[in-house]
Amino acid sequence: MAYFIHKQLIPTDINAGDPHWAKRQIWVLRLNGDDTVDSFETIEDAKSHAETLFANDPTARIYKVVSKNEDGTFSDVS
Repeated sequence: MAYFIHKQLIPTDINAGDPHWAKRQIWVLRLNGDDTVDSFETIEDAKSHAETLFANDPTARIYKVVSKNEDGTFSDVS
């Protein structure tokens, strides 16, 4: 099974804050043309990389680990 990192497309505005209704639930594999698709063979490697991305991102963007289903959709990993 392959594991991927989903990246929050638009992070929370850390300066102004978000209204309570703004969920920002748009997830992408690549943020732009220069970004990479992060895929891993083990969930441990994927979680470790997601934590590293979060720690190094000043925008407070959320990164989550997902698994790719046989039909091409993705499922969140706990």
